Amino acid sequence: MAKSVIRRMTVLVLLISVLVACASAAFQIYSGYRAGLQALDTQFRNIESSHVPALAANLWVMDQGLVDKQIEGIARLPGIVGVRVAGGHAASAAAVEPDTARRHLVAREFPLRYPDPTDSARLHQIGTLQVEASLDDTVAALRRTAVTIVIAEVLRSAALALAVILALRHYVTRHLAQIANHSANLSLDRLDEPLRLTGGAARRQDEIGALADAIERMRLSLRAEIARREETESRARELVIEKEAAERSSVVKGAFLASMSHEIRTPLNAVIGMSGLALKTELSPRQQNYIEKVHRSAKGLLGIINDILDFSKIEAGKLGVEQIVFRLDQVLDDLASQIGLKAEEKGLELVFDVAGDLPLHVLGDPLRLGQVLTNLGSNAVKFTERGEIVVAVRAQALDDARVELHFSVRDTGIGMAPEQCARVFESFSQADSSTSRKYGGTGLGMAISRRLVELMHGRIWVESVPGQGTTFHVSLPLGLATAEADTHRMPLASELAGLRALVVDDHAIAREIAAEMARALGLDVGVADGGASALQAVQQAAAQGRPFALLLVDWKMPDIDGIDLLAQLRQQGAAAQACAAVMVTAYAREDALAAAGRAGVELQGLVTKPLTPSVLLDAIGTAIGRRVAAPAGAAVKPADGGPASLRGARVLLVEDNALNRELAVELLEGAGVAVVHAEDGEKALRLLRGDADFDGILMDCQMPGLDGFDTTLALRGELGLTQIPVLAMTANVMADERARVLQVGMNDHIAKPIDVDAMFTTMARWIRPAAGRAAQAVAQAQPAAPAVARAVPRIQGLDTDAALRAMGGDPMLYRKMLARFALGQGDFVAEFRAAIDAGDLVRAVRLAHTLRGTAGTIGALAVAQGAGALEQACKGDAPAPAWPALLDTVAAGLAPLVTAIEGLAPNEDDMVASDADPRELVRRLRQALVQGDAEALDLAQMLQAAVRGEEATVAAERLARSAEAYDFEQALNELPALERLA
Repeated sequence: MAKSVIRRMTVLVLLISVLVACASAAFQIYSGYRAGLQALDTQFRNIESSHVPALAANLWVMDQGLVDKQIEGIARLPGIVGVRVAGGHAASAAAVEPDTARRHLVAREFPLRYPDPTDSARLHQIGTLQVEASLDDTVAALRRTAVTIVIAEVLRSAALALAVILALRHYVTRHLAQIANHSANLSLDRLDEPLRLTGGAARRQDEIGALADAIERMRLSLRAEIARREETESRARELVIEKEAAERSSVVKGAFLASMSHEIRTPLNAVIGMSGLALKTELSPRQQNYIEKVHRSAKGLLGIINDILDFSKIEAGKLGVEQIVFRLDQVLDDLASQIGLKAEEKGLELVFDVAGDLPLHVLGDPLRLGQVLTNLGSNAVKFTERGEIVVAVRAQALDDARVELHFSVRDTGIGMAPEQCARVFESFSQADSSTSRKYGGTGLGMAISRRLVELMHGRIWVESVPGQGTTFHVSLPLGLATAEADTHRMPLASELAGLRALVVDDHAIAREIAAEMARALGLDVGVADGGASALQAVQQAAAQGRPFALLLVDWKMPDIDGIDLLAQLRQQGAAAQACAAVMVTAYAREDALAAAGRAGVELQGLVTKPLTPSVLLDAIGTAIGRRVAAPAGAAVKPADGGPASLRGARVLLVEDNALNRELAVELLEGAGVAVVHAEDGEKALRLLRGDADFDGILMDCQMPGLDGFDTTLALRGELGLTQIPVLAMTANVMADERARVLQVGMNDHIAKPIDVDAMFTTMARWIRPAAGRAAQAVAQAQPAAPAVARAVPRIQGLDTDAALRAMGGDPMLYRKMLARFALGQGDFVAEFRAAIDAGDLVRAVRLAHTLRGTAGTIGALAVAQGAGALEQACKGDAPAPAWPALLDTVAAGLAPLVTAIEGLAPNEDDMVASDADPRELVRRLRQALVQGDAEALDLAQMLQAAVRGEEATVAAERLARSAEAYDFEQALNELPALERLA
């Protein structure tokens, strides 16, 4: 770099020197030339002043000799090369001609004038003096001078350039080269080496010193920046590690939530289900009270668990919302079923105030909307002791694509102060501590509702006055589903127009809202505030010749109730003028129908409060003899008190857990549903290949081998069963699980623990019994026989009382559970050791998990606790060192328990004595085993009691054990031996 700079500086200095020399020479030549011109000018002035007057006088007197001498004298002047006189008297004058070789000539003419002798003021022009001068000598001298000047300037410039170059080399380029070398050698591992320049340049207060200082500061800055970057990269690596750990933690948390959901819901399923079954049996008042409290408490615990899981999912960002087409009236129907009974129990009037101009089909998340409304409605019922709960829905803004719906839930409860309203949507917050103590709750419901509304891009707020009530508002934007028109309402439009109807209700708000709904349907509506006023209104209308064609009558009214009103109208003959009567009640349908039957009153329709436009339309259509066809996808709501619409349906239950399978079978068969079951996906597919005549399939998702998801994919794809509804049954209620349920082709999701009402509601939404089976079920429907108490012996290590309470007080069912426990868990220790030896920790965990659940079910709490500890010890990449000791503890409690159960003497109540032909029982048993029908268990017991002979008894016992274990294939294999012996 130094050579390059020196070379460039040398060339630059030389060029500048040459230019300066040339400019100097040019300037001097120009100055010399100007001086020569000025000398000639002076010469010409001298000639004009000295020679021209004398020459004019000599020429006037015609003195040729003097004229010639003067001309020669002028010619001898310096620089003059030519002189002549022309004109007038100068014709004969002499002249000196210039040398033609000269090049730089300057000519000047001078007029020759002489004054008139007679008149001195008058001048006579007698000729012209012409003088020529040459600058050749001056130019030649200037040329010689210019060469000297150029040579001198070049030498001086060269000396200056040399001096400049040496100075640059000493003061600049040398240090620049050092700086360049230092910069070139600067690297990450040499940032600690400072810049050292020779000659103390770094200490100079000039540009080199400034550059050296800048380079040094840059080095120090780079070193600091690299240190910061290394620290940042180190922190980034730590953050990556922490992020991966957080992601793993999130995955573990999600898995933990799913696992805890499953673990908590599985025993809750038994508690809720078995207590529900127990409530259907004959119980003493004290037992009824206890079981009802257990049932309500279990459902309350399930609600708390759901709140905690939802809140955890919201906080983890795992909770999403759907965008699907749904019907608003379905959401309101579900809301009514959720909070209607609670409101009825407290004597509250639940009213739906639904605008008639609302779109029926909208786009959004019905599950989350229903969850928000249920939270608000349950909250209103909880904090209201008397009065009414009004749920209103209005359309605030409507365009071609979206609608802004405003929901409000108003109560007449205790109300809140402004400071309480300000924190009502905070997590774990209630109005105050006394509120929490008196009314209970986790304080999560409103916080979850707020977060759900925000996820749906809506807004939620509250208005309240202490002692007067509270109103919660939700404003929610939803899409309009334009693909499906509300055509199911159209057939009745012309028939309802102008139809006279009378709304009879003692509650002013309910009466007015029902009247507005009827008017929105086109009816000509009158109102009455009680039975007496209704009688008067009917009589007046008949007298005026405008009788009412439809009566919408509330059942429970203070003066005259609805049934008595209709009975009096019938007695007075006025009922004939009212072509249809629809009873509206907030109480059980069966009670209202029974009361009407006892009074001899015929009802054309009966609906439960709260009314919605669609429910009212369906009731009116039924009452006037026109059924309103439900649109595709509409839910069919089961009748209150029992899933009548499911009676006669044939359902395939796929469930690997024996206890859950038994519970589901009991619930479904108790509802008149024929159940065929399979304990895993592979058996379900084999059964469906031979018999696919089912109205629906209940599919457990988590099963060994082929799980519910793969089974559904196979039956939808391989078997082509695309029309049979498949409903998932699982304790995992996480959002990704529900999304996967829909993704594989299942229709809906039933959460465990089983909420009986929710299960039947979901089933009724999708499952329709075949016409023949439904008719047969109705014809064969009989009242359930009361349960018969059966004795159960006491076994050490079993909490028999607790287990019996969980099974609805049914000793026979308990003995079945004991037998299945002994059969299924007798080889637990050997199977667990084999799984550990094979390194199959998944199977080991599942064995321990199954033992824990089944032991808890039969009341073997110590064994269940030990199995739980063993299950935890085997979770992870390797079993904990303590697992052998834990297994020994489990074995010590399990072995005597299994021995005691197997040693139970047969109870005559446990066997179903039968005088039936064993061959007929074998035939029926084979059919039930092939179809996977749960009746096979009872038939196997009946066959065991009916056969005679030691060999037949042993074969029947072996077959019964296989059937009890739901191993129907093994039972089929053992059946031929019994056929020969029978």
